[in-house]
Amino acid sequence: MSAEIASPAPRWRAASARQRRRPLLAALPRATSQMSGLAFAVVVLLVLALGLVAALVLNTTLQSQSAAITEKKAAVDSLSHQQAALASKVDVKRSPTQLQAAAVKLGMVPDLNPAFIDLRTGKVIGTPHRTTGDELKSIVDAPVSAGHR
Repeated sequence: MSAEIASPAPRWRAASARQRRRPLLAALPRATSQMSGLAFAVVVLLVLALGLVAALVLNTTLQSQSAAITEKKAAVDSLSHQQAALASKVDVKRSPTQLQAAAVKLGMVPDLNPAFIDLRTGKVIGTPHRTTGDELKSIVDAPVSAGHR
């Protein structure tokens, strides 16, 4: 049998007797202030009550905004119908028959030989003639019925 010679322990492994007795984990002292069961229940009830109140306020606000949106949509629909009616009236007034009737009421007569002015140069194009209104008597005296409301 062979015997090995024991070598001295390295310094980093050598520990003093005081360090060996010290436990690795130590218990901390208990916290002295804890919330009682009644206080915890009160806090939970307050949080729930605040949540319910917030939900109620949110629901009421959303409902009032929804009612306002419905009113605004009804107003938009009414205004779009009015716009369509006014556009229809404008189209009737723009019709050639209505324009002719309005021109006759103002004393205007058709001109068979019109003359034009070139606005860039200021020159008169064509020969201007005086119009008496008797040139196309059948057009001027024709009754206006189409498109009249």
